[in-house]
Amino acid sequence: MERRLGRGLGSLLGQTPEPDATPSDQRRPSASTGSRPEIDVAARLVDVATVRRNPDQPRTTFDSAALEELRDSILRHGVLQPICVRRVGDGYEIVSGERRWRAARSAGLVKIPAVVRDDVSDEVSLELAIVENVQRQDLDPLEKARGYQALMERVGLTQEQVAERVGIARASVTNHLRLLDLPSEAQEALAGGMISMGHAKALLGIKPKKAVLAALGKVVRGDLSVRATEALAKGTTEVAPRGTVKVEPWVSEMEARLREALGVRVQLRNGKGYRGSIQLEYSDREELERICDQLAPEQKLN
Repeated sequence: MERRLGRGLGSLLGQTPEPDATPSDQRRPSASTGSRPEIDVAARLVDVATVRRNPDQPRTTFDSAALEELRDSILRHGVLQPICVRRVGDGYEIVSGERRWRAARSAGLVKIPAVVRDDVSDEVSLELAIVENVQRQDLDPLEKARGYQALMERVGLTQEQVAERVGIARASVTNHLRLLDLPSEAQEALAGGMISMGHAKALLGIKPKKAVLAALGKVVRGDLSVRATEALAKGTTEVAPRGTVKVEPWVSEMEARLREALGVRVQLRNGKGYRGSIQLEYSDREELERICDQLAPEQKLN
């Protein structure tokens, strides 16, 4: 799915603040050679030591290997894209670009190119920090979910508005928010890569917590597929390990597309001659009405 830049972030970075500075002073002297591209004319150089991270940053983990690669790139070429900051007290707070700032510190930079905005309120800073980060592919599902939740609770956005800001379908926002209902053990397994979001969504259909944890143990120990986990959630007694459940690839792909579009569990049963059925699951009347509105919106009278 194409992801567009969150509303406000593009205009924030695109406007021109005060005059820029040349990049020649941004790094301590080193043995590195070669020319470095000039930084954006809309940026200035600020002291790295005066910049602090945004406490509302939804990302809680930073891949050390990726940061090292970025640091090495900065050592060779400098910071190619300015970070965005706002004034806080006698320093600056990051609105977007924490990875670049961390890598720049690791590279030993004294100064870093930054777009400085003095007209960003706490609320706008929160929204921009979250939107800029949740659009990144490497953020785990729970970090995205907490980001969406913060936009709703602290900025006052609806799920529809969150989807618009981030540039995704509303169903995706709903699916991520539901992950926060999982027991902490299941959330840890998801964040640690032991299960996928598909596994997590299947586990959401299990009650109570004790049953969820028992199912989680079976999924992890047996390396169950998402489809097998869905069968387990429905109470199937015989659950096959990953790879033994025979499902046509196109069926799994269509089920995934429908789940992403509708935000509910979907099962497609295909028979000979492409005759079959599609089963959609909902948990309450509100979810049923939402699905109906998506599939068959009411006709408005002129």
